[in-house]
Amino acid sequence: MKKILLASLFVISAFIISACAPSAPTGVTGGFYTSADCQGKADAVFDATRAADKIVVNKSEHKMYIYKDGKVIKTFPVSLGSSPGRKLAQGDFKTPVGKYRILNKRCHPIKYRAMTISYPNAEDIARAAKAGVNPGSQITIHGQPHWNADGHGDSYTLSHDWTNGCIALTNKDLDWLWGSVRVGTPIIINE
Repeated sequence: MKKILLASLFVISAFIISACAPSAPTGVTGGFYTSADCQGKADAVFDATRAADKIVVNKSEHKMYIYKDGKVIKTFPVSLGSSPGRKLAQGDFKTPVGKYRILNKRCHPIKYRAMTISYPNAEDIARAAKAGVNPGSQITIHGQPHWNADGHGDSYTLSHDWTNGCIALTNKDLDWLWGSVRVGTPIIINE
């Protein structure tokens, strides 16, 4: 009888505690993006009317500028690598500085979509060799983790530098960029 009473009290206590807990934010926790999440939108198709000539990222401003015909046509806030400074080595959590190109555009199961940039360039390789370290690779412009797929946490993610050295946009901003950038588009990353 004592066991039944204790079990009942445990269930009632758990119910009361859970009822008093704050509700979970909208969206989902954990999870992965599917290729349908990435490709199932109109912005998955390139739009030549807004084709970007160049992307410029100013790390100190946490801004990305999209250029067409020499004029800024769009500006986005960005998150960067979680450690400040210029990338030197694999695993240093720093965003590189230099001139690069967009190498590919692909769906990403964890960060929605990703555009790989041509890091490391010759200068990056020389700096890393001089320091005796591996410069790393696979630096991308990417979207948000799946828990923020609906954008409810954008104000949080944009107020922190949290990537491993990549450049993160909101999924909405990445959708626009995805439809505006070709493989080969130059990207300049400034301090």
